[in-house]
Amino acid sequence: MFERASTIIRDGSKLDYAYVPKNLIHREEQMARMETLFRPLAESGRPCTAFLTGSVGTGKTVTAMKFSMDLSDYMAKAGRPMDTVYVNCRNTSESGVLLQILRRYDRGYPDRGFSADEMARAMMSHISTGDRGMLVILDEVDVLLKKGSVDIVYQLTRTDTSRAMPVCVILISQEPIDALLDEASMSTFRRTNTVKFNRYSRGELREIVEARAEEALYPGRITPDAMDLIAEHASEYGDARVAIELLDRASGIAEEDTEGEVTTEHVRAAKAMIYSSVSESRLKSLDINRMIVVLAVARAMKQNLTIPSAAVEKTYAVVCEEYGVQARKHTQFWTYLQDLDRLGILKVGVTIEPSGRVATVALPDIPSKALASKMEAIIEDAIKEEDDEMRPL
Repeated sequence: MFERASTIIRDGSKLDYAYVPKNLIHREEQMARMETLFRPLAESGRPCTAFLTGSVGTGKTVTAMKFSMDLSDYMAKAGRPMDTVYVNCRNTSESGVLLQILRRYDRGYPDRGFSADEMARAMMSHISTGDRGMLVILDEVDVLLKKGSVDIVYQLTRTDTSRAMPVCVILISQEPIDALLDEASMSTFRRTNTVKFNRYSRGELREIVEARAEEALYPGRITPDAMDLIAEHASEYGDARVAIELLDRASGIAEEDTEGEVTTEHVRAAKAMIYSSVSESRLKSLDINRMIVVLAVARAMKQNLTIPSAAVEKTYAVVCEEYGVQARKHTQFWTYLQDLDRLGILKVGVTIEPSGRVATVALPDIPSKALASKMEAIIEDAIKEEDDEMRPL
């Protein structure tokens, strides 16, 4: 078991959400902003705060972790070491957060028997007598604050700096937290401490996929078209996590194949596993003409990212002859393509070639081989059902 060596994936840990890459792509501006906010800590030991906000998958957590690692290295070299405590607040309480901080000072601190107030006092006692600064990162903090757990933010940001080592706080949330904090806490996390994260563009996601593939896969084990397709799918959400998950799943599927590399077919299969818009019920709801167009696209597509609609139309004529169906003229064929685009089964686009504008067709999230096989079975069933209905009783 597990004797067979991997031929695609060199280091699967590089595809984990928790992995922090050496270089953050397209988050240099946010890193620079964080450095500005924490300069008082580096120069005079003053505690600092930051509030990171943006949609899911925009790099908030990985930026906070990368910054904390760089900050820890800098402070250690300056002779003022700092600890970092990261807590995801989604599935924990105020007591749970306090426990994780306390165990940085006292590994044996019990998880039962103390109230939140008692734990908070113990935390403040450790902070005031400790010999190391601390950076506390509270991820998805809005979930905690909605439970009414505001006091911990106040206590962490109001330590007595005349007696304690600096305690810095980074709050991370997808949504604004102004209305969730009390006035005293909000004064600490003023608007000037906010670091905003916008959704990634398709081009940025393409660079992220390429960089992560270089770290995780063996050289030359993913095609450029496959990376393009991952970026295209992820750009619907602007979400780097979607891109990394697709890369992870597609690489795993490719390991089981004999291709020796990750192709667009593997990416389509990965997307179909995660969230497919091409359901069997939707395909069965099509009329026979549109079914044949879908089959023609699947057969013509193979491992291409996109194909000219003219190539699909030629295959469409062949498939019509195969099933004894009258092929429609170009205008009607184009209408079929547009209808299937609106249904999310195909994607119709335009590329600019030296010869002019060329209409193209792409498959969103299902491998062409799998789609062709599925459509052949659906068409045969549809034709058989039609024949049964026409047969006299």
